[in-house]
Amino acid sequence: MSIRCHRYPTCFPPIFIVGMAFMDFGGGLRIVCFRKLRKFFPFEITIRSEYKIVDVGSYGVVRHPAYTGPLFLFIGAIVLANGPGSYPCASGLSTSSFITRYLLHTWSAYLVYVVYSLLSRGPIEDRGLHEEFGKD
Repeated sequence: MSIRCHRYPTCFPPIFIVGMAFMDFGGGLRIVCFRKLRKFFPFEITIRSEYKIVDVGSYGVVRHPAYTGPLFLFIGAIVLANGPGSYPCASGLSTSSFITRYLLHTWSAYLVYVVYSLLSRGPIEDRGLHEEFGKD
């Protein structure tokens, strides 16, 4: 896949732009969520009596934006590492040796596991919030 750019010295393949856009959006959403919740933003699933349901800002649009942000971020990272025209593919790194292929695939498998873990946290948190606050 060859992309010619006469105007700019360096061109990025479309898959790179898509992956970076996902990562930027996901990271930005996570930061917005962290700033919105401040001290109520735990990194483990906890429900305390002083918690309140937040339904404004990003929490008014998406049920779990603090999980949605990292999902976009990690999916973007997977696309950057494995997409056609990605650096490892275009440079030949992904096929250069068994060790680099193994490391690339292991890292991608780990990211898939992280995405699965994030997807499974939402329902657990929902059950706890439902028990604590009712059907708000």
